Amino acid sequence: MKIFRFSLSILALSFALTVNAANDTTKIVILSVNDMHAKIDNFPKFKSLVDSIRSVHKHVLLLSAGDIFTGNPIVDQYPEPGYPIIELMNLSGFNASALGNHEFDYGQDVLAKRVDQANFPFLVANLSFESPEAPEIKPYIIHRLDNGIKIGILGLIQINEAGLPDTHPAKLTGIKFERGIDKALQFKWLADSTDVLIGLSHLGFEDDVLLAGKMGEFDLITGGHTHTLVTAPKEYNNVMVMQAGSNLKYVSMTTLTLSGNKVIKKEAQLLSVSNHKGSDSAMEAMIAGYNDNKELNQVIGAAIYTLSGKNELGSLMTDAMTAISPLEIAFQNNGGIRIDMIPQGNITIKDVYQLDPFGNEIIHFKLSAAEIKSLISNSFNRGKEIDLQVSGISYTVIQDKDGLASDIVITLPDGTSPDDNRIFNTGLSSYLASSYEFDHKDMGRSLYTITAEALINFIRANKEINYQGVNRTFVKMAE
Repeated sequence: MKIFRFSLSILALSFALTVNAANDTTKIVILSVNDMHAKIDNFPKFKSLVDSIRSVHKHVLLLSAGDIFTGNPIVDQYPEPGYPIIELMNLSGFNASALGNHEFDYGQDVLAKRVDQANFPFLVANLSFESPEAPEIKPYIIHRLDNGIKIGILGLIQINEAGLPDTHPAKLTGIKFERGIDKALQFKWLADSTDVLIGLSHLGFEDDVLLAGKMGEFDLITGGHTHTLVTAPKEYNNVMVMQAGSNLKYVSMTTLTLSGNKVIKKEAQLLSVSNHKGSDSAMEAMIAGYNDNKELNQVIGAAIYTLSGKNELGSLMTDAMTAISPLEIAFQNNGGIRIDMIPQGNITIKDVYQLDPFGNEIIHFKLSAAEIKSLISNSFNRGKEIDLQVSGISYTVIQDKDGLASDIVITLPDGTSPDDNRIFNTGLSSYLASSYEFDHKDMGRSLYTITAEALINFIRANKEINYQGVNRTFVKMAE
């Protein structure tokens, strides 16, 4: 009889503990950044900010929504490309990162090495590698807290109209991609296996909102790709959607409150990294060491005036291409112009690689004027705006009432327009040549010159650069 009473006591105690655990509240803080683009200089303040939050909150997750590479020559041109930011992310204690389109910029072999060196997983559900030697990329992870709460984190990557992420197609050989939203819907079951479900998305803000509308199982989608700064957080279909701009200037902080294993409250805010008072001194010293690069800091010329905007910077980039024989005309897509300005004063090799970090080769095509018009027209119609900067000609897009290009007027330096059959030696970056659709009989050939190298040589040869007010692209409404 005593044994029976003892068993009842144990049962009662067990039941009481279960009830108490179910009624306990848990606060989970999710800190997320996106599109850091190798901007490591903010890391000391960033780490101090993260550490200060960890000192207050027990359960903190630190996430990246992708595009950690490409944008800082100190990182991109490092002997092991990309390693400095991996080291800093390891020291900061990241829990996971989505794979962004620019993670492929260095090539798959380099990516595999960086993934290997990371103390955190890279997540993408909507890709699959054919090669057995491919980097270890997981579709999702389940993070378990010490109180048993399970947090699912699902990764997604952006896919363009061609069915590929926005990087050089040659870097994507042997990889199969699927539409992110469609693939995410196949993981609805993950919500039943977890208490909290987070979408770690590199789809872009608009697609994140669409995903939230179709998959209310997410508690939070924290995203990247579009560099959107969500200053007024809100929920869509009861899903909080966040994004923190770019270049490690901000951190999004989402706090989920759970009662038992159910989310009962969501709060989100944006934190400024630069406004944080503290800084990690050990990380400051480490970054100073990385930045002490004599080759990249070498002065190669000077800007008489500040070069700003796509027109001036793109004109410089394309002039550097037409300075190479036998090119007469050259084009540069706006997406490949990676900084907003080169300040007045000395220009360094680092400045050039910040402007043009991708390592594209110059491809020589023999194109007719009609084929050049096809290139300009198709590029314009992608977004109903100028997308190609040019050297050797200027051009005007005649825009119809629907916003599309109805005609292209090419103007030569002497003010005349060429016959459609006239052939021009035309230079395109290898990215533009392989990613843009246009009519061309000639398949092109490499000049075995990297666009950034052409820029360095051009600035060195000219010494003083002046592109103030230069504009070679125009739009006119059809009459």
